[in-house]
This record gives sequence, C-alpha cells and structure tokens, in this order.
Amino acid sequence: MAARITDDEWDELTPENFDTTALLRAVDAVDVLRGDLNDSADGAPPQLRTDLLKLHQLAMAAFNEGSRSRVAELFDLAVDLQDQVDHLMTSLEQVQETLSRLTALYPESLS
Repeated sequence: MAARITDDEWDELTPENFDTTALLRAVDAVDVLRGDLNDSADGAPPQLRTDLLKLHQLAMAAFNEGSRSRVAELFDLAVDLQDQVDHLMTSLEQVQETLSRLTALYPESLS
C-alpha cells in the first residue's frame, strides 16, 4: 500500500516552494566534482590524490628533514590545492542546499 500525504501537505509541494531545476543544477555541480575526483581513463587515481601525496612529501622534507629549499614549492602547492578544494566545497554546498530545500518539504505523514 502506498503512503498517503494529507491535502495540506500536498498543497505545500508547489513550484513556488521548490524549483525542480535546482536538482539539475545539483547534477551540474556533481559533474564538476567528477572531473576532479574521477580516476583517469588509464586507471590512475584522481590528480587531487596524487597532489596531496606530493604535498606530504614536500611537508616531510620541510618540517621533518629541515629542507628550506622545498618550502616555496610546499606552500605554492598547498595554496593551489586549497583553491581546488574550495571549488569542490562550493559544488558540494550547492548540492547540499538543494537537497535541504527539498527535504524541508518532507511531509510529516510520510514519517
């Protein structure tokens, strides 16, 4: 038997309360994430993973081995990765906001 919602709950499910094109924008945001987080065609891990491992190597050289010559490279890469992660977070936040707006309309009778 299918769950039923009340007439009042049904009346809340209007285009004024939720723009369904927001879900398509969320799909676009996920596509941005895919570009940065997918494995490459040859099966190599995402570049972000590779770059984080490189950052670890640079940090080891600077912090643990006292290599001053690697400090500029360390922080240049750290700033680049921070920018990339900020961009990814923006995409995830867009998905989260869309889903939050939709789930805020969750009919109580379906609980």
